[in-house]
This record gives sequence, C-alpha cells and structure tokens, in this order.
Amino acid sequence: MASYSAQGLVLKKTRLGEADLIITMLSTEGKQLRAVAKGARKSGSTTAARLELGHVVDVLLHQGKNLDIVIEVRLVESNPGCSLDIEHMTACAVVLELAEKSTRDFNLEPLVYKMSTEAIRCIGLSSDAAPALIAAAAVLKVCAALGFGPVFDTDAVLPAGDRQWVEQLLRLRFCEIQLLDDARYQTVALHMLACAKEWLSVHLDIRLRSVEILQGLLGPQ
Repeated sequence: MASYSAQGLVLKKTRLGEADLIITMLSTEGKQLRAVAKGARKSGSTTAARLELGHVVDVLLHQGKNLDIVIEVRLVESNPGCSLDIEHMTACAVVLELAEKSTRDFNLEPLVYKMSTEAIRCIGLSSDAAPALIAAAAVLKVCAALGFGPVFDTDAVLPAGDRQWVEQLLRLRFCEIQLLDDARYQTVALHMLACAKEWLSVHLDIRLRSVEILQGLLGPQ
C-alpha cells in the first residue's frame, strides 16, 4: 500500500489499546484525516508530544485497511500560548471542536483550516476577554465560510443589540480582535459566545461542549 505526506492541524486524540492513539487532523486542503499513531503513548515516545491538540504538523502516513498509520511526524507550529491557562485552553478547544464537527473526510474546506489555525495562533497571543471573543468570531466566521452566515436584515435569531458586534467580529481579522484585550469586553464576549452557540444549533445542528465550558469560566451573563 502507498504512503503519502500531509500537513494538518491536530483536532482530536483518542486512546487505542494500551499504547496507541487515533489522531484526527484537518489538512491544509480542509479535509479531515484520521490515522493511528502506534506506540505514541509508550514511555519515551516523542510522537505524542508532537501530536498535541492545536499543533500544526507534517506527517508521513501509510495507507491502511481501515485507518492509515502515522510513520513520521515533524512539528511545524506548537502554539504554546494556548496552554497558558484554562481560559486559553478552552478557547482553543472551541476552535478545534468546531473544526472537527463541521468537516468530513470527503469534503474540502480549506477556509476552515485557514481560519482555525489563525484563530488558535491569535488566541495564544491574546489576553483577558480576547480569547473568548476570538473563539466566538471563529464560530461565526466558519459558519459563514460554510454558507450559513448571518443575514442581518432578515435573521430573527440574532438579538438586535448583538448584531453590531456580530458584524464587527465577522469583519475584523483575528489579529485585530486580539487587540480587544480589555477586561471590560468580558460581557461582550459572553453575549457573543451565547450568540455563536445559538447560531450553530439553529443552522448547523451542532452543539459545542467547549463553548458551554468557556461560558462557565467567564461567569454568568
């Protein structure tokens, strides 16, 4: 069977047996890849460290009967800022969970890959309310990329008071939202997370557990 190489964002890890991991990645083409990293959980293995959630990696894969096999891994980008604290980790989890649930192995969604990697990079560099704002913006931007963006003059899902912020988050780049790091934006972040959560439920029938956790970390609305 043939081998091939790919670059992708690590979205999910699942334990398999005593020492293996099933890795779910989103390739640069926007296609979901799932492969087995054999022995990744063994003591002394460097493979698991390179395949941490949110890492961008180059992988060499061997085609298998059911799942492909990871032969080699090279770390491209580690995004260490995403593990600064529980708020950063959870904001990154929103982006990763969304990418995992909104893409498939038979579709190509390159914009989802581009948005996800940039959102995670900016979350790692942000502080205060900005990580949650970036996570909410990522949800709205991915929905728009998939053809389910807000129609502001007709959509009844969006409360009128939230529409201005939704429009702004959709218009701004993640690196610009990153600058909204004042703690006073925390209330806005909570509203935007609630809006993004409702939007996903109504239009894509997706529920993100990570959004609910992040809402709880930021406090009651």
